[in-house]
Amino acid sequence: MIPYDSNEPSGDWIEIDTIIRQAEPNDARALLGLTKLVGKETDYLTFGPEGVGLTVAQEMDLIDAFATSQENIMLVVEVDGQIIGMGNIATFGSMKQSHVAEIGLSLIKEYWGYGIGSLLMEDLLDFSKNVGLEVITLEVVTENKRAIELYKKFGFEIVGTLKKRLKHNCSYFDSYVMELLL
Repeated sequence: MIPYDSNEPSGDWIEIDTIIRQAEPNDARALLGLTKLVGKETDYLTFGPEGVGLTVAQEMDLIDAFATSQENIMLVVEVDGQIIGMGNIATFGSMKQSHVAEIGLSLIKEYWGYGIGSLLMEDLLDFSKNVGLEVITLEVVTENKRAIELYKKFGFEIVGTLKKRLKHNCSYFDSYVMELLL
């Protein structure tokens, strides 16, 4: 349960019941819908309102692959029975990089700023430590100040810049490479 300032004129606090759990194959359709929604809400992702371009069957297979891996995980965030966010840890599959993984997370805009991203990040980093990962990396668009601050809060550092990494509506976006040494 997350208490947050509702920004109501009364100044009342409201609690949001959240469940963070491992993704299941029957979440596939909802996760594809989530990617379409978050892709519409921000220009800072590698996909837009079209989502990630997977079929429900392909998404189910992806969820299964995460579920059967000991070093990878896909988590979902539920509020009132609806999936409002997701995050994952994905290793690179190479023995020489078996200590390194990439992290990703997204929430629908309605739930930004309430600490849900921090809870999801904590769970993903706890998982990473428990399975013996040593380096967590990510890419973030340089203009995505809110996300950058979240990552810095957890100890991620900017280690490089990739120029013109995304192109949207004839505009280019650079991205930072960030990493956390566990």
